[in-house]
Amino acid sequence: MNDKTSEMDNKISDDKIHILLVEDSPSDVRLTEEALKDSGLAYELSLANDGEEAMNFLHQQKMSAFSKLPHVILLDLNMPRKNGHEVLTEIKADPKLATIPVVLLTVSQQERDIMEALRLKMNYYLCKPVDATQLAALLKAIFDLHKEKYTADDHSSLPKEDLHIRLVLAGNPHTSGFVLARLAKEDNVKVRCRVAENPATPSDVLLLLSKDKSVEVRLNLTENPNAPKQVLEKLAMDESEDVRLGMAENPQMPDEILQSLAADENIFVATSAAKTLAK
Repeated sequence: MNDKTSEMDNKISDDKIHILLVEDSPSDVRLTEEALKDSGLAYELSLANDGEEAMNFLHQQKMSAFSKLPHVILLDLNMPRKNGHEVLTEIKADPKLATIPVVLLTVSQQERDIMEALRLKMNYYLCKPVDATQLAALLKAIFDLHKEKYTADDHSSLPKEDLHIRLVLAGNPHTSGFVLARLAKEDNVKVRCRVAENPATPSDVLLLLSKDKSVEVRLNLTENPNAPKQVLEKLAMDESEDVRLGMAENPQMPDEILQSLAADENIFVATSAAKTLAK
């Protein structure tokens, strides 16, 4: 295990991103290190040469009173002794490690590999060779979203790459509830829409989004299969006819909600709800 941090006893500075890189290829390690140096980020890097070494490091950090867990893990897919999928499974099965965002580094762009990683609750993936700009945007987005201090206007004008990362995190059903709650406060409507339709979004966040100023966000919320009854009842009385009409045309809507919409003052909403009920 190589620790490239400069702090004694692995004490990680709060203003730096602590990264655990799990990679068995020396050339890929070098390329990732160069990308990090070119990124302009303030970071501290720990290196594990394979999956088994990575898990030993994480358990040591978890148990030590003087150490902190990494903010993010960059994880190679193909490694000896314990591969990336096995490491992901162990990380997500441990309550103390499960909230750490994991970024899969892979030369494979095959859908089955990416979907398997998503199934194992990966937050994102990057294809090798790692690009400094993309890596910087991803790490900064993840780090900012996990900061305890958060203000709504921190990200009011997001660079294209940064916005893309947030859109992916907002729509990923394996993104942590803590991060989704922060994303629900983003200025960008598209990000909030993704959070609204994400089945993993906590109920209290969905309730907050039911009061969102954007009709589009509230409309997306009606498509969420896990939207609680309280949220649906609120949306069924929404001031926007578009929101109520969207619900009335949704065959997945509970009958009691459709019945209330069938009595809506708007004839189009009422008729649509009646037709959906009849089907």
